[in-house]
Amino acid sequence: MNTISIIFPVYNEVNNLEKLIDNWYTELSKVENILFEFIICEDGSTDGTKDLIKKLISKYPIKDRSVNYSRGYGQAIVDGIYSSKNEYILCVDSDGQIKPESLLLALSKFPLEEGFLIGKRTPRRDPFLRIVYSKIFKVFHNIVIGSKLSDPSCPFVLGHTSEYKKLPKELLLFMKEGFWWGFVAVCTIKNIKLEEMSISHFARSHGFSQVYKIRKMPGIIYRNCVGLIKIKLFHKKYWRDLNN
Repeated sequence: MNTISIIFPVYNEVNNLEKLIDNWYTELSKVENILFEFIICEDGSTDGTKDLIKKLISKYPIKDRSVNYSRGYGQAIVDGIYSSKNEYILCVDSDGQIKPESLLLALSKFPLEEGFLIGKRTPRRDPFLRIVYSKIFKVFHNIVIGSKLSDPSCPFVLGHTSEYKKLPKELLLFMKEGFWWGFVAVCTIKNIKLEEMSISHFARSHGFSQVYKIRKMPGIIYRNCVGLIKIKLFHKKYWRDLNN
């Protein structure tokens, strides 16, 4: 029996969340030899998402990790990882753009003992501005880190829980907004195996990203560039501290 925690970072998703959880629950319930839970890392929502989660807990296997402040995307992911007691963890965004079918396909690769399986959105169904930003930042990411992944910011990452917990939290949190860019950087520097798998990607059905607005882009770009350079410069210290 494989046990898995599916971590959903959530912010203002009242129109998406119930359909999302029901869809994942329905599909995963069809799979034999898997025991699953949803870890919802809600992040100070103001649209009724908190109350919706309380309602959903009575119907689905949910571990609620809501907070009353904005801790940021990266911290939400890290908190979810350290809440899991299961053998495997899948981290995936809660906007509904990635469906449970991608996890069902990934299950064919079990057992995963080392490294991580990371999605490659094929094709990517995001707003034009977000795709342009990613393409530009990927050039910088390649120069600094040298990752060979074609989609290093994909929010679909599957791995053994113990493998996640080997990574220094401080390094990962240098890039709270571009968390998966930083995650790939940390793994690449340490030669941790990252295997890409093509997954279907869908347009968001409700709402829009709260992060990628034009007025916010200069600050996001600056902070992500600084965070990536910090990972490159200081990784030895944090790995050493983790092993002491």
